[in-house]
Amino acid sequence: MNRIFLLLVAAILGGCAHQWDTVLDGRLYTRTNLHRYPVSIVAVNGEYSTLVPRRVDAGMLRLTVDAPPIHGFYLPERKEFTFRAEKCVRYWLAAQRASSLSRDFELVIDHADVVSGCNPTSGAPLQAVIVPSDLSQIEPPRPIPMAKRP
Repeated sequence: MNRIFLLLVAAILGGCAHQWDTVLDGRLYTRTNLHRYPVSIVAVNGEYSTLVPRRVDAGMLRLTVDAPPIHGFYLPERKEFTFRAEKCVRYWLAAQRASSLSRDFELVIDHADVVSGCNPTSGAPLQAVIVPSDLSQIEPPRPIPMAKRP
């Protein structure tokens, strides 16, 4: 009986440990910025999923992101970006447009926060993760050139 109980407890506690380091969320954190829209994170490193938020490993990521269509269009605007994700950080990503009629957008970090319950020293990190209070200090994502859709 004790052996079964110990196996059950080990299975439950083992299920609590997560294998991911970073959280990416396409929902808006702040709603006061003009021409800032939520995004849909379609794929991370070529792996497609509809989960919100996306839990991924830290490091350099290739993000495929959809921004909502502007008035008069029905298909979302899709772009690819390279993104450096830090360990134990949750990112709220958003599409920033020049105006409400501009189809082109830039991927911006709407907010970044430390993941609660995550220990940045587990897994031998290279350095401690510090989320700056000024988000302009975070390196912005860079676009990846994509072939035009027909």
